Amino acid sequence: MRKALADWVDLTDNQFSQLAEIFNSRTVKAKQDILLPHTSVHKIYFVCDGLLRFYYLSDRGVESNKAFVAENTFAGALAALNLDLPVLYGIQALEPTTYLVARLQDFVDLYEQDYAFERLGRKFAEWLLIRKELRTRSLLQQQAKQRYVSFMQNYSGLISRVPQYHIASYLGITEVSLSRIKRELAKKQHF
Repeated sequence: MRKALADWVDLTDNQFSQLAEIFNSRTVKAKQDILLPHTSVHKIYFVCDGLLRFYYLSDRGVESNKAFVAENTFAGALAALNLDLPVLYGIQALEPTTYLVARLQDFVDLYEQDYAFERLGRKFAEWLLIRKELRTRSLLQQQAKQRYVSFMQNYSGLISRVPQYHIASYLGITEVSLSRIKRELAKKQHF
């Protein structure tokens, strides 16, 4: 975690110890749920090893993938905490996963203790906002094929780790459409 944070903030040993104190390590098996949708538990996660998927669940029980979170990546519901809303998404491990978890409020409380933590929180919020903005723009402005090409470019390491039906859900298309797009792209590569 310290190495992943280095791009955002340079923490002293003491500051990092304070941060590490609020986190607990957990290990889960593949397909194990970590968080079910519509809970009031607000957490921040850091994936040490493995892969998580964040998903929404409709009233009819249909899942829509929100994000995939792999090694050395943070995730959390800042808006839900700040607006005192339930967390609407669920989290499931796609692979055996080791992750760190802390109460999001404990993370936010660190902001008052030291400017470095406030900077860390700002950088985390900016990072989440950038990811969300790029995802929204992709869904609103790109055709399905463009979304898949962007996914391959931005998340090339996930193509072989995430089942096709989960990628299709993330892209907002059917698995059949994704298969067709992959065939079209494969044909173009052969010419």
